[in-house]
Amino acid sequence: MIPKNNDMRFEVTTKCNYNCIICPHHKLNRNLEIMSFALFKKIFDKINAETAQYNTMTFSGMGEALLDPTLDKKLEYAKKRKKDLAVLLLTNGSLLTLKKFKRLESLGLSSVRISFYGDNPESYTKVHGITNKNMFYNVRDNLLAISKAKRKTKLILTFNLVKGGNEGAVENWIKLWEDRVDLTEVWRPHNWVDAKKYRKVQRKKLKTCGRPFEGPLQIQADGTVNMCCFDFDGKLTLGDLKTQSLKEIFSSPLFKKIVACHSSGNFSGSGLICTHCDQRNADKTGVMIYNSHFDVNERVKMLSTTYRKVI
Repeated sequence: MIPKNNDMRFEVTTKCNYNCIICPHHKLNRNLEIMSFALFKKIFDKINAETAQYNTMTFSGMGEALLDPTLDKKLEYAKKRKKDLAVLLLTNGSLLTLKKFKRLESLGLSSVRISFYGDNPESYTKVHGITNKNMFYNVRDNLLAISKAKRKTKLILTFNLVKGGNEGAVENWIKLWEDRVDLTEVWRPHNWVDAKKYRKVQRKKLKTCGRPFEGPLQIQADGTVNMCCFDFDGKLTLGDLKTQSLKEIFSSPLFKKIVACHSSGNFSGSGLICTHCDQRNADKTGVMIYNSHFDVNERVKMLSTTYRKVI
């Protein structure tokens, strides 16, 4: 069973130019690589020949997508092959100039979501794990220029509140951006399953986070398929699109095991990383602090790309 979702997510690279303190990139055991254009074409065509369910494509994953020199070609190819395809981009914004934004927009980019975690050089560099304080001004000024430009591509900004890092920046950040961009969101960071300890893992849990049934298709930079975006190191890798079909991948013993556990809510002895994942916390109060468009209690039940309800 292929999960009932309309979003195929391509991790075009595992390389990143930031070292954000909320991110487990430094623990990554997977290769640091960029998905080749040839591999992207092969997988994109293979997926869409097998099923017509995907009308959205997201460039996301454990790397900074704008480091991929073939990103423009991938976007252009996908839009030519599937004209009504919505294409989304997740980025830290460090390389997103107005010129680059307009170029991506001209190729058909639907929206771009930028992680921008500060309201001054000190809070920004501390949380993003960089030393160049000028990057705060560079990114801020580029985003301001983009926000003022006539555009069709939606501009979305997210802020992760980190205790001891940027908690004093939230109010000013909201005031600066909420009327300039299409959507602003303020979150408390999650645990990346077990890589971080930002959220308490509750005793009372949901049977499922919903992703095995309603989650997006997660394609990693090497062409393998992972169950979940929170599994940063691919411990739940289900199969390989270089050699397998989606039907084969979602008929794998591992996927069947995941579905069985998420159907029953019994993870005892399974060894699955889902067992103690904060995404199964029953009480999600305080996970989201602010949203300029959605009700926060409903937003935490949605995916961060298509805003489709997953829980």
